[in-house]
Amino acid sequence: MIIKSKSIKSRKAFENTIRYILTKDDQNNVGFTLNRYIKKDRQFETMMQTETNTQKRLELLNKRINNIIQSFESNESKRLLKRKNANRAYHEIISFHKEDTKHLPKKVLMKIARKYAKERAPHAMVISTMHSDKEHLHIHNVISALEYATGKPIRLTRKEFKEVKTRMEAWQDRELGLKHSKVDHSKKKVQLLQLDIERELNLRGKRSERQELQLKLIDVFAKARSEKVHYRKFEKAGLMLYSRGGKIVGVHGLRRRYRLKTLGFEPERIVMEKTKTQDRLQNLRQQQTELDIGLGLER
Repeated sequence: MIIKSKSIKSRKAFENTIRYILTKDDQNNVGFTLNRYIKKDRQFETMMQTETNTQKRLELLNKRINNIIQSFESNESKRLLKRKNANRAYHEIISFHKEDTKHLPKKVLMKIARKYAKERAPHAMVISTMHSDKEHLHIHNVISALEYATGKPIRLTRKEFKEVKTRMEAWQDRELGLKHSKVDHSKKKVQLLQLDIERELNLRGKRSERQELQLKLIDVFAKARSEKVHYRKFEKAGLMLYSRGGKIVGVHGLRRRYRLKTLGFEPERIVMEKTKTQDRLQNLRQQQTELDIGLGLER
């Protein structure tokens, strides 16, 4: 296994990292989440597993992320030695060779995450999950920079961190017997894998456009006082809707359009102004017809 670490210094970077590792589509269905010293997180995880409504799942996910952030912030407030630019947490990735994927079911990956948390920082707050969007499986770990409730900093020297890696490597050989995930820095394939992990760490947890749109939609629908929501509410939130056949069906992104149904929302809940909207749609259809005629595309 290859293990890489990156420190997180700002609250925004921490929030983005948590949001990134927990909103990957693949980990929702086939992944796992390990949490330690994070109150209420298991409750949110259980509710999300039993909730079938996409919109409500997204709302629960957002509340869960906020709860994790608040838990880490509360622990950070107990810091004994305060200084500028202090590490708030560490984002660490454990990655495996793609040829070993078949030997790494979810329960084994969960076992690895537990072992790493114990070896790396036995008294720290930890949130871990897996991603499988690359050719190789990898586990994301976010570890608090302070011990839970004591305010004492957790910091490993390079030598100590190397010792953690060595112990994990020896445990992997002894317990898992993975043939292709042994660290050998002389191999080009491993070097390329390390670069891939670096890119993953450097994402800084940025949300995708799809996730940003989903959060904006959740906010608009959640503030509505009735089941129906006027389309102007979406425009005020910076959401540009698009129509087909006189009915709203989706929302514009910067480079593509997203159907409301695929985002987990029912377009029937959006109310349009009949007269103005119909006139606007009629004008758009007329302009499209004139353009088609000009291009020789009329039927």
